[in-house]
Amino acid sequence: MNFSSNQVRHSSFKEFVDSRVQTIPVTDEIISKIMPFFPKSARVIAGYQSEEQLYWKINYHWEVLLEALEHCLKLNITKEQRDALAILKVKLESNMPDPKNGYRTSDILGLPKDRSAHETILARHTIIKQAKIDFRAIIDSADIFRKTKRDPKALMLACAPVAKPSQSKHSTGFALDICGNNIEIKRIALSLGAVKPFDEGSHVHCEWPNGVDLTLKDGNDLIAARMRGITMNINNRIVAVRHCIHRMSS
Repeated sequence: MNFSSNQVRHSSFKEFVDSRVQTIPVTDEIISKIMPFFPKSARVIAGYQSEEQLYWKINYHWEVLLEALEHCLKLNITKEQRDALAILKVKLESNMPDPKNGYRTSDILGLPKDRSAHETILARHTIIKQAKIDFRAIIDSADIFRKTKRDPKALMLACAPVAKPSQSKHSTGFALDICGNNIEIKRIALSLGAVKPFDEGSHVHCEWPNGVDLTLKDGNDLIAARMRGITMNINNRIVAVRHCIHRMSS
C-alpha cells in the first residue's frame, strides 16, 4: 500500500506535541487517540492552560499585534493606511502590560508575569478584540500579504481572536491548537469528532468536549491509522527489548 509523503504520521507523543505544551489527563487521552491520524506536518502547539496563563495569553496577543503593526508601518503603504495603523498603535499602548515586552518571545507560558490587575488585563482584551478586526481590515486594503516578505501566518496570528479567560476551553483540557496545513487539520479533526474546528490562520483551534470519535467515515484515514498503529507497537517493542538488553549487559 502506497502513501504519499503527507501521509507519513507521527511515531511518538514527543514528536507530535511541542515540549512547551501543558496537559492534564483528559488532554493526554485526546492526544494519544488523535495522534495516529495526523501527518508529521501537523503539531500540537497548545493544550491545557490555567487561568493565570490565559490572562498571560492576552498579553502575548497584545505584543504580537503591536509588533505586526509596527512591521506594517515600515512597508510601502499610503498615508491614510499609515495613519490608521498609527491610531491603532496609540489605542494598544493606552493599556500596556507591565512589563511591556517579553511575552511574544517567551519560551515559558506565563512568563514574564504581568503586574497588572485582572480587571486591567480584561480591559486590554476589549481593546485587542476590536484592534484585531481593524488591523485585518487595514492590511487587506493595503494588500500587505503581497508587500511583506514575512510568513503570512505571522500576520494571521496578529489577526486571530483571543478568548477571555472565562470563555477559553483550554482551561478544560479538551482544547488543542494544532499548526500545519490548516485545511487538512480541520478535515481530520472533524472526522475525529472535533466540535467546529476554528481556523485562526496561524493554526487551527480544535475542541473535543465529547471525546474523540474513532468511527471514521474516511476509509483512507482509517486504513492509514491502523498501519501506523501497528508500526508504533512494533517500534515500542523494539525500544523495550533494547532497554532490557542494555540492562542485562551493564
